[in-house]
Amino acid sequence: METQHILVWRICLILALLPHPHQCLSVHFQNKGLLYVAPGRELVLQTQFQITPTEKIIMVIWDRQTEKGQGQVRLANHQDAPGNPLDQKEASFRVENISSSDYGMYTITVTDQMGNEQSANILVREIVAAPVASLSLQCEVANDRAQWDSPVFSWLVDGVELSNQTDNLSADGRRLYVSGMKGHNYTCVVNSSLGTSVTYYVTDSPTPSQSIQSCNTLCGVLLGFIIAILITCGYLYWKCRQRRT
Repeated sequence: METQHILVWRICLILALLPHPHQCLSVHFQNKGLLYVAPGRELVLQTQFQITPTEKIIMVIWDRQTEKGQGQVRLANHQDAPGNPLDQKEASFRVENISSSDYGMYTITVTDQMGNEQSANILVREIVAAPVASLSLQCEVANDRAQWDSPVFSWLVDGVELSNQTDNLSADGRRLYVSGMKGHNYTCVVNSSLGTSVTYYVTDSPTPSQSIQSCNTLCGVLLGFIIAILITCGYLYWKCRQRRT
């Protein structure tokens, strides 16, 4: 009899330690934690679900709470229905032409058929200034042979080697950010145990203003030359008339 009680207690303990099906329900945002969006732009929040084959999501709720603590706003409440079934893998929420009232903490709450709920949050903030675009040159070496060392990259601008401490170079030296630079001839030198490789990039095409200035100069020279010829021809014609008289 005592042995049977011990066996029952062991079975109960094992069942208690077994994971319950609803513990597998989870939801998370593709972007973690924080998003920045400029005013007037579109905001798209994308989430993914993880559920077991025996679970089914029957409700998806979206809420927003401002950072200033003005309370929580219910944005959407989607329920599974025969004519409008819920996606069991993902959900998204879209805000077009975002304004100051749209920033804050967004929360998605999913509920399964057993009444179990899981939530995820993401903070959406306004970006003060747009990111600064930059133009860069990428230096690569096509190589299919084994070597003991890594390639070392160095750059020259108009024949002058750039220091590795400059902000115009990436950490590995492969990329040169040319925004703000006034060079015309860019040279990349790659050194390794396999040898040395050199490549060039030349930007010697004149700017539109330079082209217009060159054209104006050429036109002025041609016009002066034509006027000089006309004056010479007129003088010779006058001399000929003087001799005949």
